[in-house]
Amino acid sequence: MISKKLGIGVGVILVGIAILLIAFQKPSPEHNMSISGPEPSQNPYLQEYSLPDNAAPNGLIVDKNGTVWVTSSKSNLLYSLDTKSELKNYEIKDNNLQFANVNQNTTMVWTVVQDKDGIIWFSPLGTKSIWRFDPANDVFHVIPSKSGSAFQMKSDAENGDIWFTTLSGNTLCVIEKNSTAPEGYTISDFDLGNDTAPAGLYLQDNLVWVTEITTQKVVEFKIDRENGFVTGITKIKEIPADNTTQLSSPTDLFVDGNTIWLTEHGTSFLTKYDMENNEIVRYPTSQNEYHATTLPFWIRAINDGKDLWFNEHEGNKLALFDTVNKTMTEYDIPSRPKDGYLTYPLNIATSPVDNMILWFAEWNTDKLGRIDGHVQVPFSISADRDQVTLNPDASKAVVVNLKIDGTSPYNKNLIILNASSSMVPSAGFGNVDASISPDTLDLSSNHQAQLMLRNYSAQPGNYTLGVSASDGIVTKTIFLNLTVPKG
Repeated sequence: MISKKLGIGVGVILVGIAILLIAFQKPSPEHNMSISGPEPSQNPYLQEYSLPDNAAPNGLIVDKNGTVWVTSSKSNLLYSLDTKSELKNYEIKDNNLQFANVNQNTTMVWTVVQDKDGIIWFSPLGTKSIWRFDPANDVFHVIPSKSGSAFQMKSDAENGDIWFTTLSGNTLCVIEKNSTAPEGYTISDFDLGNDTAPAGLYLQDNLVWVTEITTQKVVEFKIDRENGFVTGITKIKEIPADNTTQLSSPTDLFVDGNTIWLTEHGTSFLTKYDMENNEIVRYPTSQNEYHATTLPFWIRAINDGKDLWFNEHEGNKLALFDTVNKTMTEYDIPSRPKDGYLTYPLNIATSPVDNMILWFAEWNTDKLGRIDGHVQVPFSISADRDQVTLNPDASKAVVVNLKIDGTSPYNKNLIILNASSSMVPSAGFGNVDASISPDTLDLSSNHQAQLMLRNYSAQPGNYTLGVSASDGIVTKTIFLNLTVPKG
């Protein structure tokens, strides 16, 4: 069982990263600044684009034309990177109203969306303001927000409404067009209760789903309307439905029928929750070389929910999960910060032009990254079973035979193997010893390996076992059902 205290702590971390780690350095704005192409790399899947020093990019979106828009965390600049790799920046200000005059504490933006009219919306953390930007005429305009800044925003493709959560404001809000309002829009806010810390949201017909970090809940609301305007929200259900299952800092979600897919930011898990029978399955990311908890963050569903992109806050990877075949592909981030070993890809955006293209912002390396999910991985991994039941006797190991097909042309034909599990939040094994022999394969001569599992009084239950093969730049993971029987 995952403790609630962990969820509260991670909620503090999310805000703390923004507030405590940012040094305020404001480069002077320049327009039509050129940028070099992708940095030289042998990586066929991922390209990186350098931004100016101290840009600290975070909130981003890819517009309908394929242009990437990204905000700087250390200046009042909005950047655009077009399909020709030309970089421009725009000083964020509303006519003579300077950006710093709206109760600004920091310029870190967590979320950016584009509405159906092509307007770009964003909100600086620590302010009580929502900004909109019209790319057609390069004009910014600010709208006051009583509840504070947005943590995640979603645009309703049907009516153009913009919904957003306020992590520290404990509210769910909606922006609607209103010709009678001075700014042309009105913002309505709905209190979700003290210490709820709403983060992710998902729009579904006349419903809105919200993840609450502090309460460890996913909540479904019906949207109440009158004369075409939102008048309120009505709670329909809370997930989990009982106290036997706990979530750990649910941050983002995607709803598909009776299934909720969500990221548990206090763990290394992408989680599937079956609302029909209240069953939960957790899929661990691969373990990294630092054994850090990877902290999955935002979800971007593509291909009608058959695939899910998500970012790993501390995993040095971006992931694509196949919800049909239950396999995962993770893409390693080449860059590392000057003062550490973990790169923070805090935000991600898919391209409306091609949803197999994922863009991400490297907050602590001043770069943008682009992944081409169309590029085929030249190797695959398989196991001789999909169900593993441990023996209560530690002297009797359970063996899983592994096979790696294909080649590894980008790593001298070498493949590194590792295993992860949903037994502990960090994707480790707790009281189970897991070893792979050999843990490195030269595919020019060997395609076979064995995973050995020994049970040293592990907590009985049903878990998920991940087995991964990596060439150092991309990782393929398959998942097996893991049962620890009662002694």
